[in-house]
Amino acid sequence: MARRVYIREIYFYVMCLIAVILFIVGLVTTFDSSINYVKPVTYMTRASMMPVYKSPEYSDMTQEQIDKLIDEEIALQVSNEKINALKGIFRGALLIIIAVPLFSVHWVKAQAMWRLNTGDE
Repeated sequence: MARRVYIREIYFYVMCLIAVILFIVGLVTTFDSSINYVKPVTYMTRASMMPVYKSPEYSDMTQEQIDKLIDEEIALQVSNEKINALKGIFRGALLIIIAVPLFSVHWVKAQAMWRLNTGDE
């Protein structure tokens, strides 16, 4: 006798697939953000900022003052990158926390429907 497949059972398996995808995305996000937190990437460099401080409005500042301003701006940019990475870590962890129970609940129900339809109880 052929086994009947119900729409509800398909729904449970589709939800399990979605939960697995959420789990993988959460892992990748957490891993990537952890790396960005440990070693933040910023494209703001001393060489790229120096032309801005060569303009006439900064002509009354000494080179030491300009260097200090550049260092502060670079440090601020690195700090912002770390904050964004920390937010990414929390976002990834939240996806993982959501995915695990979502998968567990739907997998148990899908397996229960499988047993019900095959009469293996």
